[in-house]
Amino acid sequence: MMKKILLILGAVLAALMMFYGAVSALVNQGHPLSGSLVTFVLVIAGAAGLVWLVKSDPGQ
Repeated sequence: MMKKILLILGAVLAALMMFYGAVSALVNQGHPLSGSLVTFVLVIAGAAGLVWLVKSDPGQ
């Protein structure tokens, strides 16, 4: 049980660090914060959509 909680906490921490790194890199390049957040959300949604389309291939 404790190992599962630590793995979940580690995954959440890693996701937050990647989120912060991606958004701060866009902001440091001169993009507004709101635009950076929208870009990040759209990229994640697009990647999730592609994974979902590949996983639900009816030909398999």
